[in-house]
Amino acid sequence: MKKVAQLKPVKAAASAPDALRQLPRPLEQVQQRTGELLGKYLAGMLDGADDTLFDLAESATDTDRDRYFDAMRELRVKRAGMETGFRQALHNSFRTLLDNPAEQRVLDDQDIDIDSLTLVNEDQLETGVAIDNMARRVRGPCEQHLRAFNHRLEYLFEGRREFGERGNPLEPRQVAECFHTCVEKLDLDIRSKLIVFKLFERMVLSEIGFAVSEANQLLIDAGVLPDMKAPPIRPARQPGQARTGGGGAAAGSSGGAGDAVVDNGQVFGVLQELLSAMRSMGGGAPSAGAAGASGALPAGMPTGGFAPAVSGPTNMAVMHNGVPFVNGAPLATGTQVNAVNSEDLLQMLNRLQRVERSLESAATPGALDEVDVRAELSGLLESEIGADAVHALDQADDDVINLVSMLFDFILDDQGLSTDIKALLGRLQIPLLKVAIADKTFFSNDDHPARQLLNTLARAGAQWSPDQGTEDALYQQIEQSVFSILNDYDEDVALFGTLLRDFEAFFSQQSARTERVEARIREVEEGRARADVARLAVTAALDQRMAGRQLPDVAVRLLRQAWQQVLYLTHLREGEDSEAWARDGKVVDAVVWSVLPHREQAALERLRALSPKLLNSIKAGLERISYDVLEANSLLIGLQTVHDSLLRGLETERVAVAAEQPVVEAEVAVAPVEEELRLPSDHPQVRALRGLRPGQWVEFAEGDQPHSGQRCKLAANLRGGDKLVFINRRGIKVCEHSAMSLAVALQQGAAKLIEDSALFDRALEAVIGDLRKLQQRT
Repeated sequence: MKKVAQLKPVKAAASAPDALRQLPRPLEQVQQRTGELLGKYLAGMLDGADDTLFDLAESATDTDRDRYFDAMRELRVKRAGMETGFRQALHNSFRTLLDNPAEQRVLDDQDIDIDSLTLVNEDQLETGVAIDNMARRVRGPCEQHLRAFNHRLEYLFEGRREFGERGNPLEPRQVAECFHTCVEKLDLDIRSKLIVFKLFERMVLSEIGFAVSEANQLLIDAGVLPDMKAPPIRPARQPGQARTGGGGAAAGSSGGAGDAVVDNGQVFGVLQELLSAMRSMGGGAPSAGAAGASGALPAGMPTGGFAPAVSGPTNMAVMHNGVPFVNGAPLATGTQVNAVNSEDLLQMLNRLQRVERSLESAATPGALDEVDVRAELSGLLESEIGADAVHALDQADDDVINLVSMLFDFILDDQGLSTDIKALLGRLQIPLLKVAIADKTFFSNDDHPARQLLNTLARAGAQWSPDQGTEDALYQQIEQSVFSILNDYDEDVALFGTLLRDFEAFFSQQSARTERVEARIREVEEGRARADVARLAVTAALDQRMAGRQLPDVAVRLLRQAWQQVLYLTHLREGEDSEAWARDGKVVDAVVWSVLPHREQAALERLRALSPKLLNSIKAGLERISYDVLEANSLLIGLQTVHDSLLRGLETERVAVAAEQPVVEAEVAVAPVEEELRLPSDHPQVRALRGLRPGQWVEFAEGDQPHSGQRCKLAANLRGGDKLVFINRRGIKVCEHSAMSLAVALQQGAAKLIEDSALFDRALEAVIGDLRKLQQRT
């Protein structure tokens, strides 16, 4: 394969006129290629739009049929302008890379006064929601390629600016915005526009991964970081910056953990203020149905799990300052309203819980289904009370439904839990919603038994792997706890405390058994590691004194076969810095010196005085390790014979001593790393893994299915990350890694660290952080 030279960053002119400013040549090629590619996909979408809209019109009502035909007509008439406008918008988005990043940051970072914001009309809100949703859906599969492209852009611009979802012209959100500028020129109502956006997502935006891959290849061919295997990981915080929050921001949350830190006693109040601010920015009035199955809020919610729906049930309202609102609009005067207070709502939720329980027998095991609380409440109220009235919830209860829905969105999106465990925990949404409605301090009380039970079940569930099967005792116990709540919880929260104690007793018993096995494995591995270190030290000590010399055979056998065992046990018992190790090392020095050819009279007199003392020291050392008596006597007699020959001036037969390889008891099982995949030894992830503490859980992937790999626990970290020993939940040793091989596995997605800190707390941090991020961005 031809080696590509790495292109140096291009220095742009500091103050060139706009007409003379040009993108770096490799980026111009990317602009041309991706513009051509996405333009062709758009043309293909427009080619098939007639057929798609016609099919929809055939099965639609008269009103909707006219809407689809109008959309077909608009797309035909304005097709040429749309294609040209889309290509031009893409071109312009690349040209914005030449804008001054400092000025752009000032604009992005301005503080926004919520009270002075112009209210967004409902159509704009729904359009923003659609763009957010489709950008989020298509970004996931190509996130790694986008990060690589972002890093190459940063390299080309010499790090003068960062690129992410806002700055990269090939980000799905940016491409969707380019198409949005074209759709805005169409004379269509909002529903028809949303259909056109859906077509764009399926036919154009879904191919963004291929376009980004092409862009990366063009930059590689041009020599822009051609050897980069994976984009670098950005630090979660700068050196010296304190980490806030118990577990930090969880994976998948765009809200920073620091943004989410609030006084526990004020959590629900803060959440209500944020929800109120979001409603105000989304349309000026509270919305009864602004959240769908995911319980999300108006457009702009930054995270993947919090996608807003366009509207909610029309027979559900929210009371705000005595006025009922449905989907953000006040009810028409004279509409019959049925107030649903907290007590009534709890009764409705009790019935939904019974329905949920009755459906469990027919449910598919491990099925991950979101609960649309409003839709289910709407149907229940209509069937039991009637369809003539609009049912109005209290504002506080509506806020609780929103928040609990968002919390469970986070839980169901958590990367630390397998799908089967998330499916079990997801069934607790209605019971925990009941808890939160009855007691608003639920969000503030860290010690609430319902929160603690959820956290404990999640922490235990993080240790369960699908390969253990649903018959596994841990899975069965989690399932039993969940069904006990579904079957028995009505209003008495003491049930959560009882189940928590029972589960903790079970889990503690299992953990204690595993920890005993883990301790034995750790002792064995640490002992083996100390033995390996001792052997290396002994071999090095003897080679340092003997290698390259000509010595009598008996002296070599004495030191290599007998005295090395003395050194080995001394190293194990006393260590390399002990006086005993130094003393035994001096014996080696003395033996080597004593068998060298001596001609000077002073050396011979010294040898005559040293010989009996040295022989006694060797004899005592060999007796100390219970060395074979006959073999020891043979070696001592042989050494004494050499001394006598040297004192009489006789020559002794000698052999050349070579360096010796250390003997290792067992073959090293640490996962190897191919040379081209190795990371720098000072890579942040490698450094972090060298200090990985025993007890950390890791999932090692098996195949392409998410959450299907084997979950293992770090039992021992030896020699500062040189050897990481992993066991499964039953205490059986599974594999060994080094900090380097584990870092490479994490980079490649073949392994991931499992976050087992309090799940509810992490979810609450993420929700607060995301709401604040949205408030700041809007």
